[in-house]
Amino acid sequence: MFPKLSKSYKGRYPFRLSVPSFIYPAGYAANVRELAPFVDEIELLLFESAPHCLPTLEEIDQLANLSRQHGLTYNVHLPIDLFPGSQDPRQRRHAVNRLSHIIDFVRPLAPVTHTLHLPSAGYPHDAPAEQAWQHRCMQCLTELFAAVDLAPQQMSLETLDYPPQWLEPVVTHFDMAVCVDVGHLLHHCHALNQTLDRYGHRIEIVHLHAVAGNKDHRPLTHLDPPTIRCLQKFLSTFTGSVSIEVFSFEYLALSLVHLDRVMAPSGTVAPNTEAC
Repeated sequence: MFPKLSKSYKGRYPFRLSVPSFIYPAGYAANVRELAPFVDEIELLLFESAPHCLPTLEEIDQLANLSRQHGLTYNVHLPIDLFPGSQDPRQRRHAVNRLSHIIDFVRPLAPVTHTLHLPSAGYPHDAPAEQAWQHRCMQCLTELFAAVDLAPQQMSLETLDYPPQWLEPVVTHFDMAVCVDVGHLLHHCHALNQTLDRYGHRIEIVHLHAVAGNKDHRPLTHLDPPTIRCLQKFLSTFTGSVSIEVFSFEYLALSLVHLDRVMAPSGTVAPNTEAC
């Protein structure tokens, strides 16, 4: 038997509380079955694009049934082993082919958004190289949106290691959504408040995790007071998805208790220095 969360957080916040599909050492359906009574949404992690790494058709049916039974929604994290901005046209074509297949494959789950990485090999680089990368990303996304029945607003580009403003030309060109990954911003010393201000109404999903010991995806107990204050202000009126992007039950349980304290009316939380 798996350990269970101490209470339900369904409908507790202005936003939809999401957790990843890999909290327990088990498959997609088993994780969702355990977590569904406690949260609003599941972040379905499809990190690898190979067919054998994806859920089966039977699992997709099970996930759809669990959604109906528990009033649960899904957001989908698309594979991170694809390179839409690659200089190699074969890699870009492969990205279009795999992404279009996967987007169609998960359609029965009616995802609220599809989160996509646009890796930028060789960061940092100069302005011409940055612009060329943005152009290649736009070419690839143009082909992708032509291949699938998906509005650009249903895809969220995630902030990664490079400056968040690099995404802006791509986002505005297609009128896309944005995934603000708080842990990535903290880990790579990019300003959280400026990123939230920059993308504002385009933010559909927040990946929330902390940094400790030079590693991200750590419990929220490691968030510092300035970050907490920034998040309190933003999350108090945010109505999208907030995914607690940690990958163990221990980290999730710690993070949910801490989030509850952060979102409490008093909202005063001292940082926890306990190592995890």
